[in-house]
Amino acid sequence: MKNVLVDSNIIFSGLLYTGKPSEILKLLGKRRLRLLIPVDELEEIRAVFRRKISYREYLLDNFLRMVGARVIPAKRYLDLIPSAAKLIGDKKDAPILACALAVRPDYFITGDKDFSTKEVREKVNAVTPAEFLNEIK
Repeated sequence: MKNVLVDSNIIFSGLLYTGKPSEILKLLGKRRLRLLIPVDELEEIRAVFRRKISYREYLLDNFLRMVGARVIPAKRYLDLIPSAAKLIGDKKDAPILACALAVRPDYFITGDKDFSTKEVREKVNAVTPAEFLNEIK
């Protein structure tokens, strides 16, 4: 089973809109792919749902249960946050990159350009939604 880590924008967009993020979420439900999600990112996604569309937060919970998402505790990647912060332009993204460095997913799917640098791609398999869909199909 392949492990997949996705950034919060993929989950939020995929649950609410059609397009590549929603295709990815459908594949997570159908294929032998395991969704990994850092606890920090889960908290961020919940906050966005509460702030923007609180009446739909149940979509997130149902989706995570349906795909059997594995929440990665912060203690697994906390010590990697400083080195991740040196690799990434936006320091608030350091925890998710640190998690990717710690768990080494088969795919780290993100539309965030900060993760598409040569330095990051050398450390983790960071792919765009389109790249992931092309590879997995």
